[in-house]
Amino acid sequence: MVKERGSKASHRAKYGILVLSLLLLSLPVALGKTLIDRVVANVNGEPILESELKLASLFYGVKDREKLVRMLVDKHLIVQHLKSKGFNLPSTYSDEYLKELAKSNGKSLEEFLKEMYSEGITPQDLKRFVELETLSTYGLRNFLSRKVDVSQIEIEIERLKKGEVKFAKRIELLVLDKDKAQELLKLDRLEDLEYVAKSLGGQIERLKVYKGDLVEPLDKEVWKADVGKVVVAEDENNIYLAKVLKVEREYSGRSEEEIKEEIVSKKVEALAKELLEELKEKGYIDILISSKSAS
Repeated sequence: MVKERGSKASHRAKYGILVLSLLLLSLPVALGKTLIDRVVANVNGEPILESELKLASLFYGVKDREKLVRMLVDKHLIVQHLKSKGFNLPSTYSDEYLKELAKSNGKSLEEFLKEMYSEGITPQDLKRFVELETLSTYGLRNFLSRKVDVSQIEIEIERLKKGEVKFAKRIELLVLDKDKAQELLKLDRLEDLEYVAKSLGGQIERLKVYKGDLVEPLDKEVWKADVGKVVVAEDENNIYLAKVLKVEREYSGRSEEEIKEEIVSKKVEALAKELLEELKEKGYIDILISSKSAS
């Protein structure tokens, strides 16, 4: 009995030594991976790893390590804030983005993932990065857009600034010979052009005019007049009476929705900049990198 126990103990000891040897053999590999994937920055206790830095370098085409880390810090701050507010994008969003990313590189999703894996980037790493990218960009825009309103006045101002609004006026016009001036002065209902035309002769025309279409003296008076007003002007040969019936706006260039989208984008950009500055000021950020290029 004693010998059998000794034999079993010896077997267990040999087995234990074998397991320990295997662990020791695998330890340098594990340590090597840990050292390679070291922490390059810390954002409110959340690490940014070397592998993420490498992926960002491939994704953005940027080699400057410090610039890359600061970009990633900004994105982590934004994503942390959005998640703290209970905001997130559906998982399908990042999946579709990943498919489009592969397509833009002329590859199927499987081929793209294999290529990334050959660069030392796992599908899990890639998906996490895409989630960070989509949430910090599209997600932020969706989140901030809810706080943005665009008024009709802002749209009109934007159109005017870009010269996309053209005004026209609908008028009634009566042209009289200059020798009818004295007779015209005797009439007491000049605002009624039909009465004036009947009294002095002449034909009323109904026109749509743009600024500069009429003879200069009349053009100036018409474009100063409000709707319903009658103006009088003259030149060397004629007396002109015109009544403004209506002002019309004609739009060119962008649609109202396109202009609204541009205004929203500008407002969102300003809000995002303000938010990021606030998050940087309040957050804990520790950057642990050298100034060498990402490899």
